[in-house]
Amino acid sequence: MSHHVVAEPEAPRSRKRSLIALVVVVLVVAGGVAIWLANRDDDNDKKPSAKPTLGAPGQVLDTDGEQLATLLGDARGHTFHARYKVLADPKVTGGKLSLEWWNKDGQSRIDTTRTSDGQVVKTASIVNGDNGALCQQLGTQGWSCHKITVPGPGDPNGMIASLTGQLSGRSITQHKGTVAGHEALCFHVSASSGAEAIDVCTNSDGVLLRNASADVSYEITSLDSDVPDSVFKAPAPVR
Repeated sequence: MSHHVVAEPEAPRSRKRSLIALVVVVLVVAGGVAIWLANRDDDNDKKPSAKPTLGAPGQVLDTDGEQLATLLGDARGHTFHARYKVLADPKVTGGKLSLEWWNKDGQSRIDTTRTSDGQVVKTASIVNGDNGALCQQLGTQGWSCHKITVPGPGDPNGMIASLTGQLSGRSITQHKGTVAGHEALCFHVSASSGAEAIDVCTNSDGVLLRNASADVSYEITSLDSDVPDSVFKAPAPVR
């Protein structure tokens, strides 16, 4: 008998999500506006909660989907520092992109760097306990930061919530593999009428190693446990 987990009901969300939308959340611009654009309901412009759960509210996950959602959630309690490369058409992502993620239990930071036509745009999404900050730097200008509502512990820009939100009602199968030399547990999430197929790999702690579709992928390039407390201090006053 197939085993399912059902989260508590909440207002319905659109299932028309894709990895490209997720990359927009994570990399192209930072903050609540980007998260809202990727997770909005097609018929309702109300901003949904970005708080991560075991799958999104109202979703049904099969056994492998439950395992993937649990692994991604468990990573929030581990200490890690990861760098990722992004492979995609620059026209889709707005330029060359990279991502860096620091995490400790109760503290997390995700930085992005986008280079387009010689211009560099950097963002930093930071969670430090109950405090959240969204920062941006354009070229050689100074950083600017403003306060944000914390999306969820260990999920400073809603990335994990966005990813687990794509799993509902889809066939998911798993296999063992390696990503950039790291042993991985990988999950193939089948295509649906509103979303393309994706492949997601994590390590045994749930740290994301790869998230890939036919058009866009990001993959870990380095992973260590060097996470100084100073990295969770915003690079400019938070207003």
